[in-house]
Amino acid sequence: MQEIEAKKQLKASEGAHFFYTLIFLSASGIIETQFIDQKCNQNLALFIHLVFYGLIIWGTYILITLIPRYKNPAINLFFNFLDICFAIYITFLLIYGYRLYSSQNDCAVEAPVLYLFLEVFMLVNGIIFIILGLAFISYILKRFSKHQQTYAQGEEEYLDA
Repeated sequence: MQEIEAKKQLKASEGAHFFYTLIFLSASGIIETQFIDQKCNQNLALFIHLVFYGLIIWGTYILITLIPRYKNPAINLFFNFLDICFAIYITFLLIYGYRLYSSQNDCAVEAPVLYLFLEVFMLVNGIIFIILGLAFISYILKRFSKHQQTYAQGEEEYLDA
């Protein structure tokens, strides 16, 4: 029994994950090699390290799951678990980045490249989380609306009988 087969086409979310990872991994890699020695009164280097090494692991995961399609439900469940773990990791990075950004610091002057990366990372991921939050609220409202319609139809049938 063959557990792996080639995908017919990629989903839009897979392409978005790939380009997101590629862009931020490239940017953090350039910063790691050329600008990581910039210092300010916050530990922005730790933030860059966390982004860089986290995205190396995530990029490996994307390469493993991009081309093949797995039929085994246990493997698919494990990959869904890894998706959730990465979302939690990015959420904690966003919280840590916000803490660094909102504190009193001189990083905009002393470490401008690291600070710009922090700002861009927070802006992009903040927008993504807002969109995901709105999608989740829309999904809940849609489910609630369908539930109300089903309830109203059942009540009408009950009254007609």
